[in-house]
Amino acid sequence: MQDKIKFNKLIWLGANLIMVIMMVIIGGLTRLTDSGLSMTNWNLFLGIIPPTSESEWISLFDLYKQYPEYKLKNPSMTLIEFKKIFFWEYLHRIWGRIIGLTFFIPLIFLWVKGSFNRGEKKLLIILTFLGFFQAFMGWFMVKSGLVDKPDVSHFRLSAHLVTAFAIYSLLLYFFWMVFSSLKTNKNSYRIPRIKSHKQNFYISLCLLFLTISAGAWVSGTDAGLSYNNFPLMGDSFLPPILSTENDYSFDVLFYDQGFLQFSHRLFATFTLLFILHTIFRANKDNFYKEFKILFFFLLAMIIFQYTIGVLILKLYVPIPLALAHQLGSLVILSLIIISICEAKKKGL
Repeated sequence: MQDKIKFNKLIWLGANLIMVIMMVIIGGLTRLTDSGLSMTNWNLFLGIIPPTSESEWISLFDLYKQYPEYKLKNPSMTLIEFKKIFFWEYLHRIWGRIIGLTFFIPLIFLWVKGSFNRGEKKLLIILTFLGFFQAFMGWFMVKSGLVDKPDVSHFRLSAHLVTAFAIYSLLLYFFWMVFSSLKTNKNSYRIPRIKSHKQNFYISLCLLFLTISAGAWVSGTDAGLSYNNFPLMGDSFLPPILSTENDYSFDVLFYDQGFLQFSHRLFATFTLLFILHTIFRANKDNFYKEFKILFFFLLAMIIFQYTIGVLILKLYVPIPLALAHQLGSLVILSLIIISICEAKKKGL
């Protein structure tokens, strides 16, 4: 009976993980194609039905024309071009609603059936809060691009992306702990310095989230197009604002493309080095003894992710590579979450 309950939870959690991964892909394409401001109003129920006639399309396009993105960036846009960007934002919003249904309907059923223990219930309450907060941040982010500038706030974009990754992290943690409880490993073993290794994985997780957040700043300001050599930025390792300006206030630094790109480079480099240190040190203590593929996969992915980040700069941010870079961060996040779960098991 207990195994059946766990299996049902795994199916539900797995479905939600797939849905969130797809949401990250759709959200990335929405941002990279500059589609996020094509839908200028937000309606929970009426927004489900897309335009069905030419007159409805024209009405939506006329509404789009009233806002800064059309006036300042796309004054020559045609209705056909508008339909293309509308598609990605519409799909992004609809997918968010579908995720809500996929999460909450089975949740209610499983909760009533008594499928969750006290710790799991606390985790689900946090996930529920994050889900509603994510919906709010989506609206709040779009709203910032409809006032006087044709771009959303890169801080709100960052919060929106980080919240999505936080939701994914908790879902994966929940999934892996339930999955692990189904396995009976008679050869379980302890490793030395497990507490230290767990701390290293948590620090790696924090550094990764900082890097992801800084990456959203770069994406939200198109800062990836400003300095396209590496490791230099122009003729220096530092962005010009740090070598020529005396004003280092928040409003100056965190709106400067050079500084934002430099921040992402810096966080990415620290994250690369610390994760390498973490996994090699853990491997030395046989942390990956029965799960060697995790070591090799994490090692390969962190190097791949850093390399593709450099290539994106060199090639002036091609959409396929930029999307691969975002998905790469999701894969690394997955491997670190799994490592944390395995460390928790080995510490028992």
